Amino acid sequence: KNSYLRNSFNLGKKIFNPVLPLMEDEEEDAQNDNGADIEHKSVLKLQSSSSEGYILSPRDITKLLNEHVRSMTTALATIKETFPPDTDDNIVANSEAYLSLCTAHLSNLCSNFLDSMAYVENLMETQLYNAIGKRITPDDLETFVKFHNARLLSPMPQPFSHAVRRPEHTPVGLVSIESSDKDHKCIHTHTRVVANAMLNMPLNAATMLELTGKQYLHGWLNHRFEKHHKDYKLVARARQFSAYILVVGTMTGPNSIEPLDAIIIQNKDEVMIPLLLNELPTAKEFKDAIKSLSPEQQSFARAYRSMQLQSSVFGCVVVQIKPQLEVLLGLPQNALDKEMKLTQDLMELFTEYQVPSDLLSYDGRSEGVALEDKLDNVRKNVKAVIDVIGGEKKKQMELAKARTDMAIEQKIQNMGENDAVEESVACFAHGGVPAASARRMRAAPMMMAMQSRSMAMDVSPLMSSASAESRSRLKQARAVTGRVSSARYSAKPDVRQLQQQQQQQQQRQTRIDSVKDFKGRTDLSSDIGTSMTKSDGVDFTLLPQLLDAAVEKTDEASALRSTIIKTGQSWLRNRQDNLLSGLNLKSLGA
Repeated sequence: KNSYLRNSFNLGKKIFNPVLPLMEDEEEDAQNDNGADIEHKSVLKLQSSSSEGYILSPRDITKLLNEHVRSMTTALATIKETFPPDTDDNIVANSEAYLSLCTAHLSNLCSNFLDSMAYVENLMETQLYNAIGKRITPDDLETFVKFHNARLLSPMPQPFSHAVRRPEHTPVGLVSIESSDKDHKCIHTHTRVVANAMLNMPLNAATMLELTGKQYLHGWLNHRFEKHHKDYKLVARARQFSAYILVVGTMTGPNSIEPLDAIIIQNKDEVMIPLLLNELPTAKEFKDAIKSLSPEQQSFARAYRSMQLQSSVFGCVVVQIKPQLEVLLGLPQNALDKEMKLTQDLMELFTEYQVPSDLLSYDGRSEGVALEDKLDNVRKNVKAVIDVIGGEKKKQMELAKARTDMAIEQKIQNMGENDAVEESVACFAHGGVPAASARRMRAAPMMMAMQSRSMAMDVSPLMSSASAESRSRLKQARAVTGRVSSARYSAKPDVRQLQQQQQQQQQRQTRIDSVKDFKGRTDLSSDIGTSMTKSDGVDFTLLPQLLDAAVEKTDEASALRSTIIKTGQSWLRNRQDNLLSGLNLKSLGA
């Protein structure tokens, strides 16, 4: 049996394999071809006699196929002579040998085909590498597209990097979309400036903002290889003593945007927001996918795709804070340009304490008042509110300190009285403690209480001193408790004494837990004190559908896909806590 299989395997190697990566010059082939027809011996017969579209001429391909048929016929005849006929007595006969030979040869054909394709692709890649002088990467493709777009398109795509500024003013910040790699290159978009129109942005069910100013429509064509995906981020930067609000969301109509996230950028902040690119199927892919669905399912799929296309317009709104403060406070335009301290105080009052604007705005009614008088009035109102907040902070800190001292006194008195009672009971039961020592031990809690009362009369205004005093008193109270416990356990107890000691131990543990809980509350009070110091426009939603219909007619390769842009959850912010410290990178939750 093994000999038969070995012979079949050897015969499979002798069969000619017509799958070869052969290429030749068409001119030389035309000179060598004498024009004589060749009989086709294989099942496969070429339909065209022209050499156009083939690597080899039909004549040469016919020769290869005829040689394959000849070698295959010879191998089958050899098997018929070598192997026994098909009978019930023979385990391996002609049929098994034929099957083994054919499967082995099919495997050789497939292997040769894969090797030939790999050889041709490697040959083409090597030739392209030799012609260009380097291996093409996704960054090289992006550079190539930018270079030719600058020559072919007018106007050419511009970097998505916009300065946040008012007319005739210095920019207060910068908003851009950059790649997340080490180069941080800005994307290039086709930009169109839309006429000034009003944009509605709802904050909640009862508040609607009306935004005016320039509107820009950007179209981004992102080129990439099939399996290569690059990450991008929206970066917002602000200068020192400057601030603005960045709002990101989705366009929901011709003059409306749905805000999803917002953040205040101020004082050299650098906020990096990751962007998620969700690619949609092309129009041809979508139609091919819904062919087998029912009419109802196809209608639902079309409606859902229409919703996806309309929601694929990513919106970004920049609201400058200084002009809004001037309008809110009743000040003329550009009044706060050089009022850095006043602007910082106003930002703190509005953001940290949510102070109503009526308490800070200009009180006068006359329009002929000088600018400096209006600013003085606003400064006076700001100072009054800050003084009120400072007074409230001081009152709350004093109240918290008084509560802390009172709680400490009550805890020490309770611990002293309970320990004195326990000591007297233990001394009466055992009779082993001298009277003088007992008197000193009984007097210790009262002395501590008197000392604590005298200390409470001279109180430091800082919460840290109160916590230090409480820790020292608690240590003294524990020391007295320890001495009483050692005296109490000096003699051999009986059963009743053991029960009393267990009850006393439970009471002591309860007091210790309450003291620990009380210490935690004193620390929280210090944290509270610290925190107190601290017209109609263009309907953008219709553009994706128009582009999708236009691409469907012209994009034969079906390679252009609509993309939904969303913001990620992990935002990063570089912030300088004060002018003397460096930038501190912190993660923000969206």
